[in-house]
Amino acid sequence: MEQVAKNIDRLVTVAAGMGYHPDRWIVPALYEGAAEKLGGKPISLVATQRIIEQVKEGNSVVLVDQFGYLPNMPYGETDGPLGVASLARAVRFGLKALPVLVTGPKDINVARQTTQAAGLNVLQYGEAKEIKTACAGEITFPVVDEGESAKVAARILDECTPKAVISVETIGPNKKGVKHSFSGFDAGAKDKLPGLEHLFYEASARGILTIGVIDRGNELGSGTIEETVREITPYADVCQCPCKAGSACAVKTDIVFPASISNWGAYAISAMMGYLLKKPEILQNEETEWRMLDASIKAGAIDGIVAQPVMCVDGLGVKAHQGLITLLHTIVKNALSGT
Repeated sequence: MEQVAKNIDRLVTVAAGMGYHPDRWIVPALYEGAAEKLGGKPISLVATQRIIEQVKEGNSVVLVDQFGYLPNMPYGETDGPLGVASLARAVRFGLKALPVLVTGPKDINVARQTTQAAGLNVLQYGEAKEIKTACAGEITFPVVDEGESAKVAARILDECTPKAVISVETIGPNKKGVKHSFSGFDAGAKDKLPGLEHLFYEASARGILTIGVIDRGNELGSGTIEETVREITPYADVCQCPCKAGSACAVKTDIVFPASISNWGAYAISAMMGYLLKKPEILQNEETEWRMLDASIKAGAIDGIVAQPVMCVDGLGVKAHQGLITLLHTIVKNALSGT
């Protein structure tokens, strides 16, 4: 079991980024720091086991993604929504639980369209909770001040009563409350952002399982390994905005999963769930991966590296991501075959 998870985690932490982005090579070090927090165990295994322990048929799981901000990415990027869609499939088809997409107004349509392309109907939460078929719910988190954001988060958790709250590539505040781009600039300088971090503050206070899937350290969950992020990631300790407090997100989660691309960390959890439940089909196939990426772009997402609406995630073309899906399925199916 652990060897399967190790193989999966090695795959999703390989440094495959574009050559002029050297920060891609920091992910293995971030992963090691995060694994140390779990006693050295493979993160995909621990995260998946905790999800399976907590989430039962009929329960809900809140899935969070948000990286839309002006002027760079008005409707978010392609890293994040696909990971959320993959986990939504795993939660619904693997655990028979209800995935609930929660994000800000700029990102909600991308999350919805991408998840629909993954094979799930997406309805308002109140409608979705009454449906037992292939369905996910959605809730838009409004852009309001800190105090109101805390109240909104509490209301959402009261309504959904989730057993887990999981973030994939959600931009998060540093120790001064400033949210940064990967290059260390203030992402909220021209655009007020939703306070999704309050979902994690409130979930932690209630003892609800929290997981953050990250790639560079400016995303929710990075606070779990903030010291490592500040030591390794460019601009994490001293940013390029007036706050000078670094881009490292200070928000902690029970488990943080650094991957080369955040989507990949989510795929690792979906693959591991397929292995543990003996349902490898809950991880999307190559054709579905293509549909998910195509849908996210048509809904307004762009590649965060090349800054264009093209069939790429973090500078890697769709064939690279389809290839990763093929390898994940191969690892799981070979392990389940017993040969």
